[in-house]
Amino acid sequence: MRAARAILFGLDRRVIVGAVRVVIADEAPAVILLGADAFVPMPAPPGWDAKAVLAYGQVLPFRADENRLEVVS
Repeated sequence: MRAARAILFGLDRRVIVGAVRVVIADEAPAVILLGADAFVPMPAPPGWDAKAVLAYGQVLPFRADENRLEVVS
Protein backbone atom coordinates (compact mmCIF):
# COMPACT_ATOMS: atom_id res chain seq x y z
CA MET A 1 0.00 0.00 0.00
CA ARG A 2 1.15 3.50 -0.73
CA ALA A 3 -0.26 6.99 -0.63
CA ALA A 4 -0.42 9.15 -3.75
CA ARG A 5 -1.72 12.58 -4.66
CA ALA A 6 -4.52 12.78 -7.22
CA ILE A 7 -5.11 16.07 -9.01
CA LEU A 8 -8.75 16.52 -10.02
CA PHE A 9 -9.49 18.41 -13.25
CA GLY A 10 -12.85 19.88 -14.26
CA LEU A 11 -14.98 18.87 -17.21
CA ASP A 12 -12.82 20.81 -19.67
CA ARG A 13 -9.67 18.98 -18.42
CA ARG A 14 -7.86 22.35 -18.07
CA VAL A 15 -8.84 23.72 -14.67
CA ILE A 16 -7.75 22.01 -11.45
CA VAL A 17 -10.74 21.75 -9.11
CA GLY A 18 -9.00 19.98 -6.25
CA ALA A 19 -6.39 17.59 -5.00
CA VAL A 20 -6.86 14.55 -2.77
CA ARG A 21 -4.63 11.94 -1.23
CA VAL A 22 -5.53 8.36 -2.13
CA VAL A 23 -4.30 5.06 -0.69
CA ILE A 24 -3.42 2.53 -3.37
CA ALA A 25 -3.37 -1.18 -2.57
CA ASP A 26 -2.71 -2.76 -5.98
CA GLU A 27 -3.70 -0.19 -8.59
CA ALA A 28 -5.05 3.34 -8.71
CA PRO A 29 -8.81 3.77 -8.10
CA ALA A 30 -11.01 3.58 -11.20
CA VAL A 31 -13.30 6.34 -9.89
CA ILE A 32 -12.87 9.05 -7.27
CA LEU A 33 -16.07 10.51 -5.86
CA LEU A 34 -15.79 13.98 -4.31
CA GLY A 35 -19.14 15.12 -3.04
CA ALA A 36 -21.55 14.54 -5.93
CA ASP A 37 -18.81 14.72 -8.58
CA ALA A 38 -17.18 11.69 -10.21
CA PHE A 39 -13.60 11.72 -11.55
CA VAL A 40 -11.96 9.05 -13.73
CA PRO A 41 -8.28 8.58 -14.68
CA MET A 42 -6.93 10.70 -17.52
CA PRO A 43 -3.47 11.05 -19.08
CA ALA A 44 -1.10 13.20 -17.06
CA PRO A 45 -0.66 16.69 -18.51
CA PRO A 46 2.55 17.27 -20.51
CA GLY A 47 5.55 17.85 -18.27
CA TRP A 48 4.03 16.10 -15.25
CA ASP A 49 5.59 13.01 -13.69
CA ALA A 50 2.79 10.46 -14.10
CA LYS A 51 4.31 8.21 -11.43
CA ALA A 52 4.39 10.94 -8.76
CA VAL A 53 0.93 12.45 -9.36
CA LEU A 54 -2.27 10.83 -10.63
CA ALA A 55 -4.55 12.89 -12.89
CA TYR A 56 -8.33 12.48 -12.85
CA GLY A 57 -10.91 14.26 -15.02
CA GLN A 58 -14.44 15.10 -13.97
CA VAL A 59 -17.27 13.25 -15.69
CA LEU A 60 -21.03 13.50 -15.56
CA PRO A 61 -22.65 10.39 -14.08
CA PHE A 62 -25.73 9.27 -15.94
CA ARG A 63 -26.66 6.17 -13.97
CA ALA A 64 -25.95 4.94 -10.47
CA ASP A 65 -27.17 1.56 -9.24
CA GLU A 66 -26.04 -0.48 -6.27
CA ASN A 67 -22.36 -1.43 -6.81
CA ARG A 68 -22.29 0.32 -10.21
CA LEU A 69 -21.57 3.82 -11.46
CA GLU A 70 -21.78 4.66 -15.15
CA VAL A 71 -20.34 7.93 -16.37
CA VAL A 72 -20.30 10.04 -19.50
CA SER A 73 -16.76 11.18 -20.27
